[in-house]
Amino acid sequence: MLHADPLHLPRLASGRPLVIVAEGVMDPSPLATPSLDVWMVSQRQGLTLLHPAGTRAPDPSSAVPVETPPAATLALVASERLRIGALSRWWQEAAGLPAPPFVLASTGQAALPGVLALVTEALTTSRAREAEASKAIVAARQEMELLREAMSEATPYLAHRPPAEPRLAFSGEVGDGPPILGAFRQPLGTGLAGLAAIAVHPAGAGTGQGMLRLRLIGGESGRVVGCWAVPARALSPGWLTLDLPTPLGPVKETAVLEVTPQGPGLPGLSRDARWSGIEGEHGVAFSAWAGTPGSRYLAPAHWMPEEVGLVLPANDVPLALPSSVWAEARALEGEAKTVALGEETPRPMLRAAAKGRAVLLLPHLHLPGLDRLRIGLGNAGAGAEAAAWVYPLDSLPGDVAGLDRLPPGAAGTGWRGVPEEGLELSLPLSVRLGGRAGLAIALRAGPAAASVEIERLAASASRAGTPEPVAPAPGEDAGETAPAAARPAASAFPAPATRETNAAAADAVPAASVPAPVSPPVAAEPAPAAPVSPAASRPEPPAPVPRVAEALRPAVALSIPLPSLAVPPPGLVAGGTGGTPASSVAPPAAALPADPAPLPVTRVDQRLFAPQAGPAPAEAPPAGPAALAPVRPAMEPPRATTAPVAAAPPLEPAPALPRETAAPTAAQATAAPAQPPVRVMPTNVLSGRAPARYEVVRLHQHLPGASYRHLDVTVVSLASGPTRWPAVRVKVQSKDGEPRMEFRQATGWPQMFRDWLGRASDKFGPFLRISAPELRAFLDCMTDERDAAMIQALLAVLPRALEDACRQAGLSVVQTGEWMETAKALQAESRPAA
Repeated sequence: MLHADPLHLPRLASGRPLVIVAEGVMDPSPLATPSLDVWMVSQRQGLTLLHPAGTRAPDPSSAVPVETPPAATLALVASERLRIGALSRWWQEAAGLPAPPFVLASTGQAALPGVLALVTEALTTSRAREAEASKAIVAARQEMELLREAMSEATPYLAHRPPAEPRLAFSGEVGDGPPILGAFRQPLGTGLAGLAAIAVHPAGAGTGQGMLRLRLIGGESGRVVGCWAVPARALSPGWLTLDLPTPLGPVKETAVLEVTPQGPGLPGLSRDARWSGIEGEHGVAFSAWAGTPGSRYLAPAHWMPEEVGLVLPANDVPLALPSSVWAEARALEGEAKTVALGEETPRPMLRAAAKGRAVLLLPHLHLPGLDRLRIGLGNAGAGAEAAAWVYPLDSLPGDVAGLDRLPPGAAGTGWRGVPEEGLELSLPLSVRLGGRAGLAIALRAGPAAASVEIERLAASASRAGTPEPVAPAPGEDAGETAPAAARPAASAFPAPATRETNAAAADAVPAASVPAPVSPPVAAEPAPAAPVSPAASRPEPPAPVPRVAEALRPAVALSIPLPSLAVPPPGLVAGGTGGTPASSVAPPAAALPADPAPLPVTRVDQRLFAPQAGPAPAEAPPAGPAALAPVRPAMEPPRATTAPVAAAPPLEPAPALPRETAAPTAAQATAAPAQPPVRVMPTNVLSGRAPARYEVVRLHQHLPGASYRHLDVTVVSLASGPTRWPAVRVKVQSKDGEPRMEFRQATGWPQMFRDWLGRASDKFGPFLRISAPELRAFLDCMTDERDAAMIQALLAVLPRALEDACRQAGLSVVQTGEWMETAKALQAESRPAA
């Protein structure tokens, strides 16, 4: 059986064509090409070890067995058949297939003709299989088109028939346990195929302006197949039936229910009486019905079609919005420009005069399926504050006076002081927005003029059960300086304020006793049915709708479900759930650490936005901060004992030159003590572990020599944790046996450093050359954390990167080993002295 190093298994299973060469074949490097890998077979301590050519055989004690032979092997090369005989026999026993062809050769150059013939044969066979697959795809597409035409002809006929009664696929029973509060996600224990409706059981009546969002998701693909948004006033004790427009087709996926309450006044959901899972897991009581595809067509209540078909992104992964969203932006007040450096994409910048303000409005953002909007701001100067608001499209503010009027679904951050390292504003996206919203971003200057760059605008989705950050306590203005004892931890980020929290703050009511806001007058809802005995708690399918008159039939008729959603039909009312409705409890709050300090940039401005001319107001608004009343959130901030969660991956800053910043005043130094810098990663490379990764290595030049030699390479997509560098180019040198690294600012070299420390120059331009004895001192004197993280990440991957470069250069095993020793020597010098 073959054994291999665990670090080599991903490369072995990548599917790339490869040739296995036995020991005894001299210099197999002529066989290696960018599209053909060469692996060596070595015998150590009775084990057959497989490793890439140019690397040492792995330690037998740490090697793991390879259960199946590599599928993409083209040939077995050996100087005699006995060296490869055991491997051929194992190949037939393990895979049940004949071993790859055997090529007899004593050197890699001698094996070239035989390997070339086998590669040509494999290429011809693969081309024939590709042609057959293409024919099969064309036939499948023709069949799909015929099926689609048949379905489109059958749909109008089926839609005019009365909805067929679905069959009960899963029946739940309400238990006596405490209701499930907050957001959660739970597999339903049934498949999506044929699903026509589901039902859950609220444990009490809803009040206020809250919304309960329920998603039906395919567990394997993460695709949303059903989404409902139920207002709080439509919730009452008993079964709540949620219909799908038509029964699902043969979707071979597990049904997963995601429940997300938004806002106060929402009851919990009852637990199933037969739930016997692990304590702490969710066992929601639910029922499900199935039907034949096309058996009924409905227009379901509370249905959200804009989310159906979406594949939800991973939890809290920021999705940057395209630059085209700024095309319709307009300035309500102040001045707005775009800034860019070189070939960068222009970014907006707000500029406000002393004691003035600047407001930029984005009238339309398309954000389906996303739950949070994040705005990254750069340094704005001393005393500057920033705020942001999100609005429904039908309630956009016409001027700055309407910024603080928050209709249902809107939210605001309140005024936040902009620190020197920049600020991130975060806004929740309510389900009432329907995936479309308007955004307003404002800057309020202090005693001096201020300008702030909008460095990033991103949205993210929050998986059910993820706690949201909290806002400052009632009575605290986020724009004012709080005492040091009452200020939250440096990593805590307050949550944006909503309409309800603003009203609670205005009344100065403690957060623990804030009453639900009074609902506006609405049309009367049908009264819920009284609870019945537990024996009748088993749900039944909703009653069918009578046939539509022939003369009023449209092309495709959608039946409106009966009022059974508000008044459950017989058998859908739970028994034994009377009493006082349970109150909704908000999920626990968590602190979010701030992103690393944004990159200061020397910018080139050009005018893009200008305030729109409008009718002159009867009375001009007063100048200064008093014109925009601050939003006062009403939730208690986390204290220093709250453990911060992991920060979202920061967006990649653009390379630029440093800029000067004003020294803090005495008042600022007293109000905001200096915070320690945030390190992206450790400054030393851990022994035996690579904290970094990369995609590919590009070889620019290999210069051999006796006293001097170098490899000029670019490491593409170097990453360490959440931080990534698109390209890092380095020239690794060996001068009289002393390892060195060289970086340059020249044509063809990417701009990698934010703080260039090089002081030398030649005819090719400025360069930075670091020898092995100077490496530790160089790392200690670096002041930019991102640059230090880049050097450490490069050192962590340098041995493997040089190994890939040596393979591209066609170097021998001995030469490759020498370059790997050079890289390891640089690694050793970077570690602090014991």
